[in-house]
Amino acid sequence: MQFLKKNYTIILFFLIISVFAYDYFTRQDFKGNYRKTGAYAIGKIYGIKEYGRGTGYYYLYTFKVGDKEYKDRSDGELPFSKGPRNVDKRFLVVYLRNNIHNNVLYITIPVHDSVKNNFELEKWFLGHPEINPKLDSIPGTGFFFENYF
Repeated sequence: MQFLKKNYTIILFFLIISVFAYDYFTRQDFKGNYRKTGAYAIGKIYGIKEYGRGTGYYYLYTFKVGDKEYKDRSDGELPFSKGPRNVDKRFLVVYLRNNIHNNVLYITIPVHDSVKNNFELEKWFLGHPEINPKLDSIPGTGFFFENYF
């Protein structure tokens, strides 16, 4: 017990460093998984939900894979005043084929109305290589901090 009292600052320092290291490596693992087993879908925003004391908001969206429709949420990346303008608009969703509930909505990549299904979306995506740098932001927030703090 005396050891803990003497060295609590050092232990706390290493604990904080390990939390940040865990978050970094978790992000890198997610990026690799999205590049290897990621698939594309068209997401449509149907609402906005605030959380906290006005500190943030979620975009509520749906996307369709095959005949099944999925609902999810994504952190708002734009100012809240611009959020309502995005309701009923379509954006790119990237999901893992082996875990469809692990997905990300990209507010910065709108999908044109001429793209009707996910197959056309993949062809459209391959025809626009300038979008690839935007996909490097997967995931937008750290998995560890979002789920444990």
